[in-house]
Amino acid sequence: MSVSTTHRCRSCGFEAPPDADAWGNVQHPPLGELTQCPECGSTDTTTI
Repeated sequence: MSVSTTHRCRSCGFEAPPDADAWGNVQHPPLGELTQCPECGSTDTTTI
């Protein structure tokens, strides 16, 4: 049995594998590169 992970946007609920091309990235100078939801643009994501 393999374990798979999924990223989920906490704002809109969008889900996709972390390595999916769907996810965007945005640069935030103090924090570095953040994962960005393609549906709503939020950077509030979690791995489930």
